[in-house]
Amino acid sequence: MTLRQIERDDLDTVIDINQNALEGVGPLDHESLSHLVEEADQALVLEDDGDIAGFVITLPTGAVYESSRYDWFESRLKDYVYLDRIVVAETHRRQGVASRLYEEIEGEKPVALEVYDHNDGSLAFHEGRGFEPVGELEHGGTTNIMFVRPAD
Repeated sequence: MTLRQIERDDLDTVIDINQNALEGVGPLDHESLSHLVEEADQALVLEDDGDIAGFVITLPTGAVYESSRYDWFESRLKDYVYLDRIVVAETHRRQGVASRLYEEIEGEKPVALEVYDHNDGSLAFHEGRGFEPVGELEHGGTTNIMFVRPAD
């Protein structure tokens, strides 16, 4: 598998992968994805024999991003990476894709993210990777558990 930057030709596939995972992430369209990629400090795909197996988008502090979850962390943390989303294609789930993407973003800075409170699999996954719950935020009728993983 090869890790590389998201390119313009990837946008349709990234959107499709995202839209098939709305139980865990918010929706994306071309405009919102293009904005995320512009603001991102990391916007990567993991490619497997020409197929996009998954993608990750992280934002630095001070990004221009309208998100109550991002704003929640911005008001509490100083130097961190905000994990906006990691999504694995249905065809590549349970094959280590998410772990490989997380390995790429975990490191020198704390990583902040949120998980829907009803997403038991994701909650367990993140706790297993060393993410610690640091609060809760109601958004759109759903409770988000706010997590931070300390820097290595």
